Amino acid sequence: MFAPERMKRVTVIGPSSVMDRAVRELHRLKAVHITDHSKGEFELDIGSPFERADRLSELLVTVRAISSALGVSGKKELMNGFRAVGMKNLAGLNKAVKRLNSEVSSILADAKEAEEKLKKLSLKKSQLEFVQKLGLGLDAFSDYKSLAYFVGTVKDAQKLRKSLLIATDKFELFSAEGKKKLGFVIALFIDSGKKAEAAEVLAASGFAEMPLADVKGLSGPVSAAIEAANKERSRLERQVEANEKLLARLSVKWHDFLLLSEQLLAAELEKAEAPLRFAVSKSAFVIQGWVPASELDTLEATLSKATGERIFVEAEPPKQGDTVPVRMSNPKPAKPFEFFMRLYSLPKYDEIDPTVFTFITFPLFFGFILGDVGYGLVTFFLLFWLKEKFPAASGLVNVLIPASVSSIIFGFLFGEVFGFEQAFGVEFPQLISRAHEINAMLITAVAIGLLHVNLGFVLGFVNELKHKGLFKAFCAKLSWIILQLGVAVWVFWGAKAGIAVSAAAVALIYIGESMRGMVELPGLLSNVVSYTRLAAVGISSVMLANVINDISKGIAQSGTIGIAASVIILFIGHTINLALGLLGGFLQSLRLHYVEFFTKFFEGGAIPFKPFGSAQSK
Repeated sequence: MFAPERMKRVTVIGPSSVMDRAVRELHRLKAVHITDHSKGEFELDIGSPFERADRLSELLVTVRAISSALGVSGKKELMNGFRAVGMKNLAGLNKAVKRLNSEVSSILADAKEAEEKLKKLSLKKSQLEFVQKLGLGLDAFSDYKSLAYFVGTVKDAQKLRKSLLIATDKFELFSAEGKKKLGFVIALFIDSGKKAEAAEVLAASGFAEMPLADVKGLSGPVSAAIEAANKERSRLERQVEANEKLLARLSVKWHDFLLLSEQLLAAELEKAEAPLRFAVSKSAFVIQGWVPASELDTLEATLSKATGERIFVEAEPPKQGDTVPVRMSNPKPAKPFEFFMRLYSLPKYDEIDPTVFTFITFPLFFGFILGDVGYGLVTFFLLFWLKEKFPAASGLVNVLIPASVSSIIFGFLFGEVFGFEQAFGVEFPQLISRAHEINAMLITAVAIGLLHVNLGFVLGFVNELKHKGLFKAFCAKLSWIILQLGVAVWVFWGAKAGIAVSAAAVALIYIGESMRGMVELPGLLSNVVSYTRLAAVGISSVMLANVINDISKGIAQSGTIGIAASVIILFIGHTINLALGLLGGFLQSLRLHYVEFFTKFFEGGAIPFKPFGSAQSK
């Protein structure tokens, strides 16, 4: 309970002829965390994938591409291999996927072609509308021998005309007001001999050219060409919509098939590529890894049966210095609090797992801060609603539900319901008033801090005892408790005795932790004082609740409208205060664990146990 699950280092040795069967059983059992073989070990090479790996990889890529194209996502439980996807074998699955891929690719190609045509049509229509605005015909933009023309926008058409007249009077300028940002749309026809001068004048006038590549060669009225373009656009849009409906139908029809096929192929590919993690020779293979001690017998019996007793499994306990993967082992009520350890760092194999302690103290700290029956009840029901609506957030929600229960309990101790300590002239029973007994709250918070920090030192002593022996562990951890006792003696009994005990404790700390301990000496006081935030954040919350209640009470006395406004103020005010209380309660409680508590005994940094065959085994 206070340490990760016990592991055994296993070595599996067998002839190459049974390697495939051994791999399939290991994948089914999901019990062995395989350590990748490096070429230097056993003087054996790394293995090669099974022949089917290339086909599986190609098929998996195709399935994922189809899923992406159809917008298929989510999870589906794969219970019985090929049967789950309605196929007898890999060949049948391959044919089905190829047929579906061909159908989807054809629809996507049609859709892409239609979309490209729509883009071109949109450009053509903008050019036609440009010409229509100028009042010109389509045949005006033919190729001329003696004329040059420019079509586009300028800032000021009249200023352009004056500038052109300085150069020549052999031109014709058509203009119309465009959008504000465009200024004027213009078409300039000019003697081809004056083309260069016209270009200079246009450039000085801020000319932006409108290409007419899609209009050239057309004839007839502009309005007829625009109408034809609109009809073609409608046809293409219907085609795009039809393609989207086809893809939507395929998505619904093949949704489960694609999800299950991807899961199946990923599992089969993992098996096919497994030899890349083994040591192999021409006739044998070696697999090394870690297995939970409780599952070792099952592993040996299953592999022996599957391979006709042609395989050998050797197991040994971890050695000092081994990087042992960690699987946490905690009671069911404490399991949700493993969320905090994964968020921070996994405990090493040979150190204490703080999950159970966090399971006890985090809800207490959170409840001490929020500490209101009303806020606790709202939080409790809100969390259950969030858990149902947002399953992905269940990890966080599951640790906050016990914390909300703790808030309700502390709310009864503090006698608070939405900040009220009385209602209808009746005072709620209370053990202590946060609003009126602030000093008592602060002293209680410091006392909690002393207990929590010193629990950390005791756990640190237990951890150090395994590695450094009794004396070193005593000096490194328990000497901090002696230092605190020395300070207490100094304050309550006498300076001489207190200084002697404190000096002895400092000397022991130096022996146990060297200069690191000396540097951390001033931090001990700040660690303990830091727990005053338990009281301070809670007191600020109840004070804000009282302000909201007083304002609401005052407004409610001004009649019907005042009562309505009072209800609104209560709702908005307490919603904001609850949000601040939840945020403060969560962050401050978490900080006290990570910074003040864990640093006294916890190192962490372990790798998680990822058995071969699980979704995260690679």
